[in-house]
Amino acid sequence: MNRGSEEVRLKGLGVSPGIVRARVVVRDNSLIEPETYAIRPSDVPGEHARLDAALAETRRQIVSLQNQIRVAAGDDADIFDFHLLMLEDQIVLDQIFEKVGKEQINIESALYQVINTSIEVMRRVQDPYLKERAVDLGDVMRRVLANLKPGAGESNAEHRVKHPHILAAADFSPTEIASMDRSLVLAYATETGNQTCHAAIIARSLGIPAVVGLHEFDGHFHTGDEVLLDGYGGVVITNPRPETIEHYAQIEAEHGAIREQLSHLVGERAITSDGQAVVLSSNLEFSREIDRVRQVGAEGVGLYRTEFFYLDRTFLPEEDALFEDYGKVARAASPHGVIIRTLDAGGDKLPSSIQHGTEHNPFLGWRGIRVCLEEAEMFRTQLRAILRASAEGKVSIMFPLVSSLEELLEAKSRLEEAKASLRSDGLPFDEKIQVGVMVEVPSAVMIADVLAREVDFFSIGTNDLVQYTIAVDRVNERVAGLYAPHHPAIVRMIKRVAEAAAACGIWVGVCGEMAGDVLSTPLLLGLGITELSVSPGQILPVKRAIRALHRAECEQFVTEILQLTTVEAINVRCRELALSRYPELLR
Repeated sequence: MNRGSEEVRLKGLGVSPGIVRARVVVRDNSLIEPETYAIRPSDVPGEHARLDAALAETRRQIVSLQNQIRVAAGDDADIFDFHLLMLEDQIVLDQIFEKVGKEQINIESALYQVINTSIEVMRRVQDPYLKERAVDLGDVMRRVLANLKPGAGESNAEHRVKHPHILAAADFSPTEIASMDRSLVLAYATETGNQTCHAAIIARSLGIPAVVGLHEFDGHFHTGDEVLLDGYGGVVITNPRPETIEHYAQIEAEHGAIREQLSHLVGERAITSDGQAVVLSSNLEFSREIDRVRQVGAEGVGLYRTEFFYLDRTFLPEEDALFEDYGKVARAASPHGVIIRTLDAGGDKLPSSIQHGTEHNPFLGWRGIRVCLEEAEMFRTQLRAILRASAEGKVSIMFPLVSSLEELLEAKSRLEEAKASLRSDGLPFDEKIQVGVMVEVPSAVMIADVLAREVDFFSIGTNDLVQYTIAVDRVNERVAGLYAPHHPAIVRMIKRVAEAAAACGIWVGVCGEMAGDVLSTPLLLGLGITELSVSPGQILPVKRAIRALHRAECEQFVTEILQLTTVEAINVRCRELALSRYPELLR
């Protein structure tokens, strides 16, 4: 094959929008094992001092990057707090120092052996979050090793190419993305990664187009090749033909025009053409993203995930820290409000102080409300913090992964105990705080009529509902193609939940990825969904879709859909209706 002339297309996942054409630079970011050599017992204190100095310099570099990002992208800079915490993990440092003393080897080798063991373990785990942490850990180790070299300084971590280019590598850490000279690195592509990885968050904040998850990466990219990267569609094209270049220039112009049109909807409400209002709120991962939620005109926060405070910690967060964070979101989301979901993490993502060993099947194991009910003090701390935040603004509370009435009743009992403790302490909170349930497992769907009598609202988590109903692990590439939100069973389940909610006079929303898919908007409205919580970037497209639809038309559409028996048939009809009402959103 003549690489100089043949066009090759690779499909990945677009995580930061934009179209860029430039020469590609392929970087090998593999960790090189340092030389191991023997030292004398008298040299041990000096090795300790060398590591202390290298850690201090690494900390200075990361704080400098953090400050630069804070200027450019606000609170997104807080992502680097994890890197700083890794530099202060005393358990890991003790292991390194112990290896130096016992084996009498140099500090570089001891550092590499201890950290690389953790990295390899993380890489073997299927959990995408832990795989992302392996990238971060590798980045920190690479910087520390560089700073252990005399006169290494910041330059060791910097990319040296001096012409505008697209940068490609197996993966990038957030600090590497933040270090990129945006006048030179026009876009980036990686073999690994996903929409919510920290590197992607930084890329979106800085406006760097990016495509990740290019599993055919190796051998297709060669430094110097001309590459066209499409951050919208998640496509990377090597040696693009002239007609391909012209085609993507037109696509970029169209996207620019669409963005301009959607920007006029920021101050408008999500109302169907026949006057039916839909609450269109935003999902929130970190409190630092709340400004963006307001900028796109979301009606508050429909799902505030609280897992961040519990990840990568040795000990549980304190109540005051949680209250400060929740209160910040409550105030910023006013007057619309925020729904705070209690901890929805599995045992493998919890602080080491409450972990209970490795689970063979964590998706069907110790997670969600099960963890909270078993870890009573942790749950009490979070409930008190959420209740205290309800005095700062409109707050609702939602319990995840409820699979039985017993779990819900026990969670509500714990909530009442937390309320009583706050009254005893003289601390204010909303006595009438609304309580909801995440409907995300089939058993909750089947008893939705029972659960509805005990709560103020339902929020359907379609990501897990699809996963548990169809028995498809979303991160397992061998079966990911079977993941189907438009499966007839899912449509019927949503209908059942909506009907149970209506019968008890409570509202029902959707907060999974399906809520942000404009192909699903007519279906959800027709099924009786009155609230959609989506990512900030999808607020305006979904609002455009809602305003182009008629509620009665959507109800008739659902009647038709319920007669269809295959995923493909439902997908085709959803696309046909969407194309007839808002074709520009499907380009």
